[in-house]
Amino acid sequence: MINTVYFLSLSRNLNCLFRSWIITLYFLQGYPSLQTGMISYKGNSDKFFRTAFFLLSPHVPGDKDSSKDNSDNQNILESGDSVEMESSVFDFDSESEDLLKYYKTPMQFGTGNSTVITSQVGSTAHIPCRIHHIGEGVVSWIRRKDYHLLTVGLTTYSSDERFSATHLQNSEDWTLQIKFVQDRDAGWYECQVSTHPPTSIFLELRVVEARAEIVGPQVKYLTPDSTLKLICRVVQSTEASAFIFWYHNNRMINYDVDRGINVSTEADFHYSELTINHAGKEHSGNYTCVPSNSQPASVVVHIFKGDHPAAMYHEHRSSSTIPYRDGRTLFGLVLLIEMLSFSTMLY
Repeated sequence: MINTVYFLSLSRNLNCLFRSWIITLYFLQGYPSLQTGMISYKGNSDKFFRTAFFLLSPHVPGDKDSSKDNSDNQNILESGDSVEMESSVFDFDSESEDLLKYYKTPMQFGTGNSTVITSQVGSTAHIPCRIHHIGEGVVSWIRRKDYHLLTVGLTTYSSDERFSATHLQNSEDWTLQIKFVQDRDAGWYECQVSTHPPTSIFLELRVVEARAEIVGPQVKYLTPDSTLKLICRVVQSTEASAFIFWYHNNRMINYDVDRGINVSTEADFHYSELTINHAGKEHSGNYTCVPSNSQPASVVVHIFKGDHPAAMYHEHRSSSTIPYRDGRTLFGLVLLIEMLSFSTMLY
């Protein structure tokens, strides 16, 4: 009886000692920075914790329930191992949907075929070409009217340095840039991708010449002390002007407030208005609206005293016409010249 009690007491002491050893290992495993020489926490912690939980859980050897729990825990360990392997290794030969989608998605253009781009003379034109899933493809730009290769990738093959290709890293945009656009740059351009076979879209560049327009007739007549108002608009412009200057004869008058001149210009420089509230004789002359990147426009202003402005208009027109308005006078002059020529031949 005493031997039996001693054996059971020894068994319990060994069990407590074993449990203490497991707890010590658990503590050391949770703090790998203590330089204990244990296995890496990151690599095997999950497996170790599951094992510790299994060993420290109450069970009786030989019990059916405990053997069932043992098999379940073994399955958990095995499934845990497999999960750990799957999370740390990527199988490139697998047929996952994401991998197949990445490699099998075909290249396609994000810019529509036959897109029209309008640019004004002297500006910088940007002809876009957006490409999805380009992969290893290379983009080339070709001028269609002479089949001239302009760029391949980011390299320019044209001797005209105005042409270049622009592309930002990880961007889908491949843009053909043309600096200082000229009328001869108008036409069709091809954006080609080196697929098998090559795939292309075609884009049209239209070149316009921006110009200024002054509203109303080109010759204006006013009486002294009346209000002179001139409105200038920039038409066919694809980009904003840097400024709009007004000239009276050869003098820039945007800031001549002391002379009664007020100039108001919109922020986008597509519209400007010149106003003189009390116009005098000194305000007569030629007024010109000059945008920074457009053709200028001019009007002539006459300020005079009198009731017959039409007479001045008639005088203005007659200065640019033939002074001989009488047909008989003109015929007589021609006949006189012919007679003088004939008499010279006789002598």
